[in-house]
Amino acid sequence: MWNKERFKKAQLALRSIEEDFSVDHRIRTVAAFDVSFQGELGVGVVALFDYQRLELLECETVVKEPYVPYVPTFLAFREMPYILALYKKLHKEPDLLLIDGHGRSHPRGMGIATQAGLCLRKPSIGVAKRLLFGTLVETDEGGFVVIHPETGEPLAFAYKEKPRFRPVFISVGTGVSDLSEAVNLVLPLFRGHREPEPLRYVHNVSLQEGRRIRDGVQQVN
Repeated sequence: MWNKERFKKAQLALRSIEEDFSVDHRIRTVAAFDVSFQGELGVGVVALFDYQRLELLECETVVKEPYVPYVPTFLAFREMPYILALYKKLHKEPDLLLIDGHGRSHPRGMGIATQAGLCLRKPSIGVAKRLLFGTLVETDEGGFVVIHPETGEPLAFAYKEKPRFRPVFISVGTGVSDLSEAVNLVLPLFRGHREPEPLRYVHNVSLQEGRRIRDGVQQVN
């Protein structure tokens, strides 16, 4: 059940976990996760892609009721049950997790991409559509980085695939050394759209499944 203080303590406890895994630069597969909600049901989707060719290898869905409501900065407690269930459905273990949401660019450094990576013990990167925490500043190169308002630590990189697009915010989840490495791993996954192709795919599938729910076709898993 929803309990803000208990969930906050859990996030702070997770921060003390020492990561004993890191990303392998010979990445072969990436798994993208997205969860959307239609009425009282949540639709979770995972798609496994070949990292180099961006070829779809597998796609799985989970549809069920959420355990907790949406509360800003506690998204993981709403969506993690879907991510864990989806991960179990995959037939092949991915080398990298790509999560629709924030990683360390979070007030307690524990966005959904970080929590997912710690729970699954996998390298992970967050790609979010909205700024959650931090100050957006322009770099000397003309780009934009989100920094921690107190420490000045870089938390996320604001990236536009095309000038007319709104930015997405790329942040370290787990198993990635720094923000530059996270950005370098994600940029090859863009194909002219606002989001990286794997996240764009799972988002579209999630919307399609949501429409089936609305029309009374989809059964709850």
